Amino acid sequence: MQDFTQRISIVVRKDIEPWQVTNTIGHIAAYLGNKIGDRLLTGESFTTSDGVVIPRNSQYPIIVLSAEGKLHDLLMEVQKSGLRYIAYIKNMIDEIDDTKLETTVTSLDAVDLDILGIGVFGPNEIVKTLTKSFKLWK
Repeated sequence: MQDFTQRISIVVRKDIEPWQVTNTIGHIAAYLGNKIGDRLLTGESFTTSDGVVIPRNSQYPIIVLSAEGKLHDLLMEVQKSGLRYIAYIKNMIDEIDDTKLETTVTSLDAVDLDILGIGVFGPNEIVKTLTKSFKLWK
């Protein structure tokens, strides 16, 4: 049985390149799916009448929202909430070496991060409240 009491919301900036949008959504969804673990799915797969096996998708709604400006305030609110989250920053695209990325990030204040998107997982009402100022991605 699916759990509709929780959701994943991903807020992505509208002013970035389309490939950056898809990259951001993909990495955020992969991270949150990994952290949710076995609870993400209600089973292994579905099988068609002719025997084709299709892996199951997330049991939780995944909502993608758009942001017109910076996401620093959302990051601070999400962090305070105690919910599972990730901020995906431009340095994560630019620097493929995690050692270099760590050096870069630890040299910056949060306000200096170029945040492309933020993903959060948790109870519907809390996530809706955190993301209420953003519009559905269209």
